[in-house]
Amino acid sequence: MNLVHRKLCASAWWARRVGEILPGWLEGLRLGDDVLEIGPGFGATTRVLVDRVPTLTSLEIDEPSVRGLRAQFGERVEIVHGDGTAMPFPDGRFSAVVCFTMLHHVPSAQLQDRLFAEVRRVCARGACSALWTADPACRSACCTSTTPWSYSTP
Repeated sequence: MNLVHRKLCASAWWARRVGEILPGWLEGLRLGDDVLEIGPGFGATTRVLVDRVPTLTSLEIDEPSVRGLRAQFGERVEIVHGDGTAMPFPDGRFSAVVCFTMLHHVPSAQLQDRLFAEVRRVCARGACSALWTADPACRSACCTSTTPWSYSTP
């Protein structure tokens, strides 16, 4: 993440906007009781999710962000340092996998495909997945699914 991007994503303005917008995106999704969030960054989306689901795990690749998230959320969220293209979780563990505004940080279509394959692997059968990014250069600008076996683009 470049410096401007870091400042934006860490800002009170960004946290406020995410808090206004994300609940509407989540409406109607059955996230279940064990949710994985990929790429929480500074935690704006995590703040929205943490009180909506019984168990939340967040996977973050950036070590300084991991430390910040652990300080911010303590025991309320399991913060795991790791890569979305090689997740350290068992097959079928999660009732839902979500990621918001981070797919544009995955630098190639091949790595995006690996991330999507990992999402499919860690989702329980019948799980929900919601992956969203505003960057049209990404392989999938917006995809949501009620099963990990197929993704639909609205």
